[in-house]
Amino acid sequence: MPKSYGQKLKILYLAQLLLERSDESHPITTKEIIDYLAAQGIHAERKSIYDDIDALQNFGMDIIAIREKPGGYYL
Repeated sequence: MPKSYGQKLKILYLAQLLLERSDESHPITTKEIIDYLAAQGIHAERKSIYDDIDALQNFGMDIIAIREKPGGYYL
């Protein structure tokens, strides 16, 4: 059961953000993801973003994680 409004939509907004605004030259940081979700009225924590990224990767989305600073994710 979702903890608050929009939690079921969170992973969909995350996928949309990565599809529309990320690429190899423009990775999106975890903070940018959290800020984007907050603008949609969805509370998210850093650890939940990692879990959502893993779920999307398991679903088949080719999400690349950049580990060096500043880091980020892109499709």
